[in-house]
Amino acid sequence: MMNGFVGSGLIACAMLAATAYGQNNGGTTPEAAPQTNSSQAESAPSVGLKDAFAGKFLIGTASDLRGYSDAELANIKANYNVITPENCMKPQPTQPSEDTFNWTTPDALVKWCQDNNIKVWGHTLCWHAQTPNWFFQPGADGQPVTRELAMARLKNHILTEVGRYKGRVIGWDVVNEAINDGGAGETENLRNSSWNRLIGPDFLTLAFKWAHEADPEAQLYYNDYNIDQGSVENKGKHASSMLLLKRLLKEGAPINGVGIQGHWHLDTSIPDVEKAIADYESLGLKVSISELDVTVTGGNSGAFPGGGGGGPVSAEAFQQQAQVYAKLFDIFNRHSKTISRVTFWGISDRRSWRSGQRPLVFDARLQPKPALQAILDVGLGKNVTK
Repeated sequence: MMNGFVGSGLIACAMLAATAYGQNNGGTTPEAAPQTNSSQAESAPSVGLKDAFAGKFLIGTASDLRGYSDAELANIKANYNVITPENCMKPQPTQPSEDTFNWTTPDALVKWCQDNNIKVWGHTLCWHAQTPNWFFQPGADGQPVTRELAMARLKNHILTEVGRYKGRVIGWDVVNEAINDGGAGETENLRNSSWNRLIGPDFLTLAFKWAHEADPEAQLYYNDYNIDQGSVENKGKHASSMLLLKRLLKEGAPINGVGIQGHWHLDTSIPDVEKAIADYESLGLKVSISELDVTVTGGNSGAFPGGGGGGPVSAEAFQQQAQVYAKLFDIFNRHSKTISRVTFWGISDRRSWRSGQRPLVFDARLQPKPALQAILDVGLGKNVTK
């Protein structure tokens, strides 16, 4: 017996295109998504991901849970102890107009998670994308969009959403992707977003304070992609993130941690990942790997959005993917006092926004890939990282 909106059939429609790197999340991929060859699939393990890392950090997945099959729900319950809503808690779906809130899907998701002893991580309260235009337009009475009006709208949205799920959502990605791409890392390099233009750089500090006001017990994180890159040399987006985080702390923002999205590939710099975690730890912040996937095709371009690739993938490539995952989880293990959560961005290649690049540990038929066992071996104390 399934709860509410969780259907028995798999959705056959294609994913919506991404509006920003690392944040597609329109639902699912076509039925024709590439499969892992049977010779590459692994036998089902006897232990779930969450159990292999019990007592170290949470293991999560991203989903709105709409249209999931019994097998997919069973997979979630076996492997994950926290869910990040892929889309349904973002500003666009939750508040499509100024006087209208829509809680149908997030309410159902939160209830299903509570019924199945799975935690919920909220995503996301303030973002330059998937935010309706009305936030930045004149009011119904013709009132111009001043700093004060923009602040009032953002504050009301945050207080309302966080307040609704107070005590039921353990933490939030409060501000998402505020740092621009490129740059040498000599400044915060904030995006020229509507929030930044209307309110100013302190919109981030304000968002954290309002989220804390609504739920003082919730963990509050800043979330972004590529903020690990350049950490060894202390340059680029990582250096900008350090400047931003130091300012937030100085301004009294109640920030608890940083979400490194972790949209990685076979050539990802492993030293950069570990150095970034250590740098954030030095600020007294926790770290989550908030949107983890590792592509096996497309090189370091990522082919955003939509995944790219789509051709055959060799057994050797899947083994390389397994090795990268193992090296990453070895890092997470060694920094388990800092890592609070590792969340895969989807439960299978079919459900991934990068489906053509086969980035997850279960294939499009929900069969385990070599990466799954490699990760479990790390959790179980086997040395597989060489």
